[in-house]
Amino acid sequence: MEILRMFLVLAHLAALMAAAIAVAFGDYALLGRRRIDGRLLYRASTGVAWALVGLWVTGLALIGVDTAFDWAVLLAKPKVLAKLTVVLLLTANGIHLHRTVLPSLTPVQPPARREARRIAAQAAVAGGVSAACWTFGVFLGVARPLAPVLGYTGFVAVFGVLLLAAVLVARQLAAPRLVSRLCQATSESSGPPREGEDALPAGPAEAGLMTPPSSAAA
Repeated sequence: MEILRMFLVLAHLAALMAAAIAVAFGDYALLGRRRIDGRLLYRASTGVAWALVGLWVTGLALIGVDTAFDWAVLLAKPKVLAKLTVVLLLTANGIHLHRTVLPSLTPVQPPARREARRIAAQAAVAGGVSAACWTFGVFLGVARPLAPVLGYTGFVAVFGVLLLAAVLVARQLAAPRLVSRLCQATSESSGPPREGEDALPAGPAEAGLMTPPSSAAA
């Protein structure tokens, strides 16, 4: 069982690393160029999504090994409960990003300045949530000694402070840069790769405002 757990931890870490790489590509697609690179952003977001699936599968497998999904045992593990809470929020935020935020970031025609500000603010908030979730998830991976001190409530309180800070920073730093890029958007940089175009395989090369391991691609 210990050997199985070791391989599950390795797979969990590999999925986390893939997500981090994908997030970096997504952030570059959003903020690293003069215009938003819609194709790279789409590939990055797909990579983050697959990495998140990997984290769910390996994470649940680890919980099964450690607790056999016994609710009494699980409820006695505040760190695990906090991580599940954060990952659920990350997943919900990721669905919102893919369905609402990312399409608005790659318009065919440049939006009006007021609309660009609205889109950028929405993306910054989602990116801040994503960044806080990924960052706190990494912290929880090494926070076992703090579990008896903080408990579930303490972990959630710390996460709340981090979440607020991440959203404020994203609104102040990322949103203005996104506005300028949205106003320069062109049809050449929008949307997922079309059929027949050269495309990278979906995987650990995508993400979003995530370093927001964070952000608009999570």
